[in-house]
Amino acid sequence: MPTSDIHIVMAAVPAYGHVRPMRSLASSLTERGYPVTFITGRSFRRSLEAIKGVEFIELHGKADIDVARLNELFPERSKLPKNGMGFLWDLEHVFFAALPDQHEALQHVLKRTDLAHKKVVVLADATFGGTIPMLLDSPDTRRVPVVGLGNFPLAVTSKDTAPFGMGLPSQGPEKNMELNAQVTQMMGGVQAFVKRVLEPYQCTKPVPGTQPLDLWCNVQDIYCQLCVPALEPPRSDLPKHIRFLGTLLGANDKKPPPEWFDSFVVNGETNTPLVMVTSGTLPDMDPHELIIPTVDACRDLPVRLVICAVHASRPADLVLPDNARWAEWISFEDLFKYTDIVVSNGGYGGINQAFASGIPMIVAGMTEDKAETTARAEMTGAAINLKCQTPTSEQVREALEKVLKDGMYKQKALDLKTAYAECDAVGSFVQAIDEMAKKFYGVADGQVNGHA
Repeated sequence: MPTSDIHIVMAAVPAYGHVRPMRSLASSLTERGYPVTFITGRSFRRSLEAIKGVEFIELHGKADIDVARLNELFPERSKLPKNGMGFLWDLEHVFFAALPDQHEALQHVLKRTDLAHKKVVVLADATFGGTIPMLLDSPDTRRVPVVGLGNFPLAVTSKDTAPFGMGLPSQGPEKNMELNAQVTQMMGGVQAFVKRVLEPYQCTKPVPGTQPLDLWCNVQDIYCQLCVPALEPPRSDLPKHIRFLGTLLGANDKKPPPEWFDSFVVNGETNTPLVMVTSGTLPDMDPHELIIPTVDACRDLPVRLVICAVHASRPADLVLPDNARWAEWISFEDLFKYTDIVVSNGGYGGINQAFASGIPMIVAGMTEDKAETTARAEMTGAAINLKCQTPTSEQVREALEKVLKDGMYKQKALDLKTAYAECDAVGSFVQAIDEMAKKFYGVADGQVNGHA
């Protein structure tokens, strides 16, 4: 039974990398006595309703995006180049286009009679735009405090960093601001679209920042970045509401392990280093971009290779070498116990989970936010960034040999493991929740501020 008088409403874009960490947090919060209502797409109903104490609310319309069918739903998307222009297209057509339906679902929950006199705190995936109208004081909303979850690289504009999306280290404050101005201009179409979407809500506060990513990072009451500070470049102008909390582990989908898991992975057969390669959890991944080059790179290396293909189809003519095994899915918490090197296209959750486990990485990816995730992994010293979408087998092999021979990468990964272990992500979220409830509702039970 719930023991807290604070009711948590969680909201996430229906994509695995967005829901998984919040699913982990939901499980921890219900165990601590918080009642939780979780708003996301219908495909996550079963896994969320399996958590005792979680009420599931389904998104509708454009908000219930089936990530596995994006190119089918938007045929023009599949024709876009695999670079930053595709990211701009997604910002407008996938993320901000869903804002009205997200807003409707969220406000429907917040205005329910059973929550009318509850101390409600929203925990929202930062890319979930449905919180924005109430945070900008739209008069027709019930305003409650919002804690944002940054499950992608921190995208706030800073004089100390190059623009988000370029994958560049700082070019110095003057050059950074020049580049930021150029990117603001490039994002002008998306920013104008966001303002049009927000017009019906008659918000009394202006849209913060100069580009859409600033809106994601700056509008929440508290913004919790899901990494350690070492995974982000230092910023002297970091907004005070942004906090680093470590990461949220666990809650990966569980499936029966392959029949070879114990003999090949756990017992080690040849007792050689274990390499894992994954294309990430996005749909329609081409195995020739990263998986096949890694298979070819490992053919004659003294390693064992586990392929976690997820949404990448195995080519019919692929003959695996004796030191490789193919799986559609193995839970990271099961596999990472035995893994020595992770080869990845740069999914943010996977990077955090690998470093939290003390595993060095080889990363290669340029789509979505991958230019930024891979650059940050490289910045830590615990990863080699191949800086391309489709590396050659020679590039992957050279990187593997370097990580195997140079103990610096493993040591840097172990340093990161220590940094993550020193974080209490769940405890920090609880602190943020209680802080917001006290600040917004006061100390008297049942006292509810804001407008309906």
